[in-house]
Amino acid sequence: MTHNRFVVVVLDGLRPDLVTPDRMPNLARFRDEAAVLGGSRALYPSHTRVNKTGLGTGTTPKYHGIHFNKIAGGALKPGGILDVADFPDLAGLDLNADLVTATPLGEVLADADRTMAVIHCGASGAPHLLNYRAAERGQHYLSLAGPQFSSGRLWAAVEAELGPMPSPSGVNLERSRYAVRALTQVVYPQLLPDVTIVWSDEPDKSLHVDGFGGPVSTAALAHADDLVCDVIDWWHGLGDDAPNLLFLSDHGHVETSGTIALNALFAETGLPVTTDPSRPGALLLPFGSGGIYLRDTDSSALADIVSWMQAQPWCGNLLTAGGDGVAGAVPGTFSSSLLSLDHERAPDLFFQLRRMDADGRERQYGHCLNAGDKGPSGSSHGGLHAEELATVFFAAGPDFKSHHRTETVGGMVDVAATILSLFGIEQPQSMVGRPLGGLLADGMEPADALPEVETVSVSNGAFEQHLQIRRLDRRTVADHGWVG
Repeated sequence: MTHNRFVVVVLDGLRPDLVTPDRMPNLARFRDEAAVLGGSRALYPSHTRVNKTGLGTGTTPKYHGIHFNKIAGGALKPGGILDVADFPDLAGLDLNADLVTATPLGEVLADADRTMAVIHCGASGAPHLLNYRAAERGQHYLSLAGPQFSSGRLWAAVEAELGPMPSPSGVNLERSRYAVRALTQVVYPQLLPDVTIVWSDEPDKSLHVDGFGGPVSTAALAHADDLVCDVIDWWHGLGDDAPNLLFLSDHGHVETSGTIALNALFAETGLPVTTDPSRPGALLLPFGSGGIYLRDTDSSALADIVSWMQAQPWCGNLLTAGGDGVAGAVPGTFSSSLLSLDHERAPDLFFQLRRMDADGRERQYGHCLNAGDKGPSGSSHGGLHAEELATVFFAAGPDFKSHHRTETVGGMVDVAATILSLFGIEQPQSMVGRPLGGLLADGMEPADALPEVETVSVSNGAFEQHLQIRRLDRRTVADHGWVG
């Protein structure tokens, strides 16, 4: 059992292939000296809040119940759409309602008299996805969205030391710099949490602006690497008391090469689909990788909706409930249970707009269509393309091997189980992540470390879709999905 602490730094949206000596020299140097999980993959849908909750609970949407950045309210918000990381929306929930339906890591740690702190850049309620109901356990969280979204005493201590918080709006690189200073100057030295999570909203926020080569994202990658340098210098300065240090990302990105006005197209078909939760019909959440909730609409309408979508050139992978565990209940769809999505709050249809591979000439990266009425810009994520699913996972410190790389299949969802195993704490039943022993100095690879890549396919007439997957003991990891 380790007596060492953990500091986990998340660089939102960072693709592992962007970590190069010319773009990000500090992180590249750390990677080369650290333990690297080469098979690290995001949960699908590869949205931030899905994977953020996966980190905070060590499990999949099947158990934690978060499928998108927003969800059809259902019992949580009848007749509405719930923004799962908006503090005012969360504050309006019934006190007995469980937004996160899996046991959080923070709760398990608290029950074992261990502490956890969160420092978060981004949406006001998102710290609660990392450590759900932390306030009830007296655990600390700092939201760079503002003091009203943070632990009062912690916010006061940080502001007294660092001064006012940078603006929470738009691209502002000073936010994540402030978060790192909060870690090194206040949170860690004053609280000494057993686990500290720092979540930077960069480079994700900037990548959405101008993609992989634009000036905004280029500056953000350089800035993120400077922050890595600051953290590493602080970490080295702690000497023999240095904690384990992990750098992670929650998903990758693909370029946006076009947009589809999905709502307008559905309106033209006459199908009973709407984006307005106050109107009758199936509710559409029109992300580039989104969902349709039937609500009180007759279930027979789902087959018509799917059939129409499968005939469109922009249609990507589709998943529905039921079926045989591979094929869903509707012809030509995969079963949502295949990717551990089958929760009572899951939509009746998961969809993504088409993803395309790089061609090595005009397109150097994978690309996708997005839903909306604006022109294409920047990059996007949420879907099943390999470049959206590949993630950063670099770990160093007293409990980890150095200069080591393993292709073990896993990801952010395994962090909680790895920490609990090192603390000698039993993981809860809802936690399907497993300890990544192959990265540990005295550990062993999990029994399901390297399952074979399996390609599964379903079709309906001319529509064909495919998934490359790896089956682990309690979950299936997606490597890549495509149509055609």
